[in-house]
Amino acid sequence: MQNIAVNMPTQEEYSNLGSYLQSFSEITQITAHFYSLTGVLVCDEMVYSDERDIQKHLDVNQAKKYTLFPICINGKLWGFTVCSSNTVPEDRIRMSKQYLENIFSQVFENNPESMLTMVLEPLDNNQFNQMNYLSILLKMNPNFEDNSVVQQGESQTSTFDSSESYKSLSNAVDYILRNVTQPISLNEVADQVFLSSSYLSRLFKQQLHITFIDYVNRLKIAKAKELLALTNKPVNIISNLVGFSQTSYFTKTFKKLANTTPSAYRKQTISAKRIFTIPHTVDWTPQCTVFSVSKRFFKQEGIDFFYQSVNDHIYINSIDNLIDSNRNCGWTFTVDGEQPNVPADKMMVSDASEIQWVYTNFNS
Repeated sequence: MQNIAVNMPTQEEYSNLGSYLQSFSEITQITAHFYSLTGVLVCDEMVYSDERDIQKHLDVNQAKKYTLFPICINGKLWGFTVCSSNTVPEDRIRMSKQYLENIFSQVFENNPESMLTMVLEPLDNNQFNQMNYLSILLKMNPNFEDNSVVQQGESQTSTFDSSESYKSLSNAVDYILRNVTQPISLNEVADQVFLSSSYLSRLFKQQLHITFIDYVNRLKIAKAKELLALTNKPVNIISNLVGFSQTSYFTKTFKKLANTTPSAYRKQTISAKRIFTIPHTVDWTPQCTVFSVSKRFFKQEGIDFFYQSVNDHIYINSIDNLIDSNRNCGWTFTVDGEQPNVPADKMMVSDASEIQWVYTNFNS
């Protein structure tokens, strides 16, 4: 990240700012973080400069609403104070400008470089959206595009989300995921969620764009791929472990969905070291990409997920602390068993059943 041509605060000043913002949050019940355009995050009395740490701790999507106060040093934009609260009215947050001005004045009042700080009026939604739009036009930061996609997806699914059908289908998917290694029938799942089997079948087609049996089988085959790639268990044992009573039917289903036999797949993935499977759930929307779905999944699971912007696209270079070393090891992804030729942030997945991230040793 490029440096801004102003005198930068010291580590001590950043630490002091963290203490003041913490006091501000305790008094006002408004969570406040500061992010500088030089790549420094002040959050919960801690100072972070590593991109991995910043991604972990600065997540405005957790808040229902947030307000950005631009901060200037000596007349030049320095960064933003991000204020959020799920209980305090937005107007009250916007009225915190004077309080924040006092904080920054106290932090820098003894600075020998005579830093003059200024807190500007907060950005409204339209101004923030225009920033996003400009960023997309200039192809500078695809992260903004991803955030807007998530927001649009949420608004478009609100009607279905609030319905009993949504809850029933969500419960059905949860039941399948919990029991994917067992034989599963449509009637069994329908009984679990108190729906008729015909209606549940229609819901799968309407909302997940796949038949019930294909959805279940794709998740079973995805689990089988993990076992084939990462263990030495015989094919007949793996067939039983993913809920197939007959190895012949398992092999037939595997070949249909993976376009290869289990044994051939094992040979193809001999260099795989780790696999994560992300199943299609009811919160996927028509705007979801591999990146947006993966980011949400790994966050929910508490798994490290680090990415960067490279050549106008999102590049995932670490999952669960397994780092892409370019020459030796790296992460690739498949969608329903196919490896797309587009980046993760451009690959739409509304009609997919599952995503798999595979960590591979390229030299094996």
